[in-house]
Amino acid sequence: MAKPRRTQDRQDYYYWEAKKKGYRSRAAFKLLQMNKTFKLIKKGSKVLDLGASPGGWSQVAVELGAEVVAVDINPMPPIEGVTFIQGDITKEETLEKIKAVSREYDAVICDASPKITGHWSIDHLISMDLARAAFNIARQVLKPGGNFVVKMFQGEEIQKVFNEFKPYFRFKKLHSPPASRKRSAEIYFIGKRFKKIKTYYIVPPEEQE
Repeated sequence: MAKPRRTQDRQDYYYWEAKKKGYRSRAAFKLLQMNKTFKLIKKGSKVLDLGASPGGWSQVAVELGAEVVAVDINPMPPIEGVTFIQGDITKEETLEKIKAVSREYDAVICDASPKITGHWSIDHLISMDLARAAFNIARQVLKPGGNFVVKMFQGEEIQKVFNEFKPYFRFKKLHSPPASRKRSAEIYFIGKRFKKIKTYYIVPPEEQE
């Protein structure tokens, strides 16, 4: 039988390290580790943190010297150096609020998770929808050359989503940082050096003069 989450936390190194260092979640160490490996956030970067609450990733981004805009459907206690937007990342109105703060960002990061149903296939598919929603925002606000990281749950759709994202980045990789729990099925898409791809509308024959 799997141990209850609270019991897992009490036995978890990163849980206690987060408390010791004042991070709001153990997930802070995932971003620290990925940033050390992939150099996603630099001093002076403008960072968009999607699915930010409770704020662990925003705290790390600020520590790295970034200016942060954080977005979550749930409230988040204030963090110095962070502009917070309460909104659903799947909604167009939230994208407009993000653009109202800044039209372009150097990095878009997303550690959003679905509400776990306990049905793996459902949780996996909802996770894919969240990842696509985050990418939809990133595609519209990332500066050319910008970086993107988003959490996904592994499953049958993972390669399909990876293939959807990869044409937009010169470097792309699926990665699991050491701070991810060993039993966790989460994995992160890392995209670096964003490139805009032009899309063309082909006029159907019936609409042509």
